[in-house]
Amino acid sequence: MVPLVRLRAVLVSLLSWLLLTSCHSTPVARADSIARAAGFDSVILSGAGFTHQAYYTIAPGADSLFVFFDGDGSPWMNYGTRVALDPTPRIPLALQLAARTRASVLYLGRPCYFSVAGGATGDHACSPDLWTSKRYSPVIVDSMTAALNAFLAAHHFREVTLIGYSGGGTLAVLVAPRVPEARAVITIAANLDIAAWTSLHGYLPLDGSVNPVDEPPMDSRVQEWHLVGARDRNTPPEINSRYWHRISPDRLWVYAQMDHICCWVEQWPEILDHLAAASAVRLQ
Repeated sequence: MVPLVRLRAVLVSLLSWLLLTSCHSTPVARADSIARAAGFDSVILSGAGFTHQAYYTIAPGADSLFVFFDGDGSPWMNYGTRVALDPTPRIPLALQLAARTRASVLYLGRPCYFSVAGGATGDHACSPDLWTSKRYSPVIVDSMTAALNAFLAAHHFREVTLIGYSGGGTLAVLVAPRVPEARAVITIAANLDIAAWTSLHGYLPLDGSVNPVDEPPMDSRVQEWHLVGARDRNTPPEINSRYWHRISPDRLWVYAQMDHICCWVEQWPEILDHLAAASAVRLQ
């Protein structure tokens, strides 16, 4: 029997999905709708050779910023047989998390996302390998870092918390060491050993991408917190076992009722309060 709390959360998630997909015809329109409803401003940020769609809100007097990176979206179509023209997430879960965060927030899109033409904002350098095999490549990491640092230079936040969902968690771990203001990284259902992840699913190797587990350990100035769902079949906690060896056990939080999608958005305010109590984040 499905627990009542979990069933309710699943129904809420399904209703939200149906509302989004029925009312807005494209992934970009859905993201715009979520951002507008949350009171976010829209901006195009310049990275390193690419431009990035971003949404943000700044709380008066805040010196701490939450930066959200979303999942891989839809790199492939037809069960992996055809490259997608537009990889933008159909349901941008990290944007929904950002919308439920009571603080200054930046949602930073990836290069070549958020355009029905397949290039983030028409960037000529976009090519399908940048959202397939090279989705975590140095080119992507460099541009995400440059766009974030440009935003920080304009708004002067002293502390930054990077939060990444799924493949966005992969990028958050890769970007954090390059951001001087970074004080914490929080991943949610992230694939932090991409070799183990592709092997588990029988996917093609992500040649040209950087595997977080093969990178040097995070500097001590940056706290790491990793949230995983025990029911997650896309990114089971055990595939990251090599990465877990490098962090303190108390920085790995396993949620028994969570899977890859359910029920992170519904539980996010409570999770964020727990993170604040653990001194992982500052909510001001």
